[in-house]
Amino acid sequence: MRRHNLNYVIVGLFVSAMLAAAIVAISLLTGQTGATDRYFVVLANVADLKFGTQVRYEGYPIGQVERIEPFPEGGSMRFRIELAVREGWRIPADSVARIGSSSFLAAKTIDIQSGTRDEVIAVGGEVPGAPPTDVFAVVAKVASEFSDLGRSHLTPLLEQTQAAVARAGELLDQDVAELLDSLNVIADSMEVRVPRLAESVEEDVGALLDNLNRVTGSLQEVMSDENVAAVGRTVENVEATSAGFAAMSADLRGTARKVDDLIGRIDEIVADNRGNVDKSIRDLQYTLRSIAQNIDSINQNLEGTTRNMKEFSRLIRQNPGLLLGGTSREPEPLPAAESEAALPR
Repeated sequence: MRRHNLNYVIVGLFVSAMLAAAIVAISLLTGQTGATDRYFVVLANVADLKFGTQVRYEGYPIGQVERIEPFPEGGSMRFRIELAVREGWRIPADSVARIGSSSFLAAKTIDIQSGTRDEVIAVGGEVPGAPPTDVFAVVAKVASEFSDLGRSHLTPLLEQTQAAVARAGELLDQDVAELLDSLNVIADSMEVRVPRLAESVEEDVGALLDNLNRVTGSLQEVMSDENVAAVGRTVENVEATSAGFAAMSADLRGTARKVDDLIGRIDEIVADNRGNVDKSIRDLQYTLRSIAQNIDSINQNLEGTTRNMKEFSRLIRQNPGLLLGGTSREPEPLPAAESEAALPR
């Protein structure tokens, strides 16, 4: 009896130990061996995810999936996944979580790709989600795109190609004979005209070569040593003339500066003596106005003075002794014209 009880006790202890070992192994496999923090990920597809799915950070297990909740968004369903992550684990704010697997036959996991920012996601926050990188999913997507491409583009293209080939065959059947006849006619015509054309081309080429020879001879005469030397001297003279013009331009610029200075000084003089100039102009106007008013009397006095000087000159010519204090002799009678001119007016 005691032996049976002992066996039961041993079996119970063994079962309990195995259960404890299983619990420890499961905890180690899931990465959840102590206190955890809660984070969330929103994905559009949760294929093969369930409670206990492992959460890895750059390949290192840090927790597991606790719960998956679907919710509608924009006419489609999305899934909010609750993650239990090892307490105190820092997840940068620009990290990305996606569904993946380490190999073709490995179980699905949630892989968190680490970011580079110093800020971290607060506990209870949301880790940005991204589409899965499953090879089978990518292959299926590519196959679907190829299928759509074949239905929407390749099939119509093949149909259009077949129709074009059929139309081309019909056109060839109808027009090939006529085309061959036309080619034969053209060949016969070319057979007759080509020799004539060759002879004409030969003559033209000969004439062209003669003209080229004459032009070459003329160029050789033009490009003789004497002409080349003359051109060189002309270039030197042009360069010397250009240098002279440059020097002249410099002198002209200096002269222009001096003229500008002179004009500036004249402006200053005019500005400084504007009052005197105005006064002189007014005096000149008064003088000219006085002369204009008395010009008749001045002309009359000048005319009388001129007659007196003429009479004085005549008397001196007749009797030079008058200059030495002599007496005048009797004046000779003047001609009638001179007597009339001597009369006062």
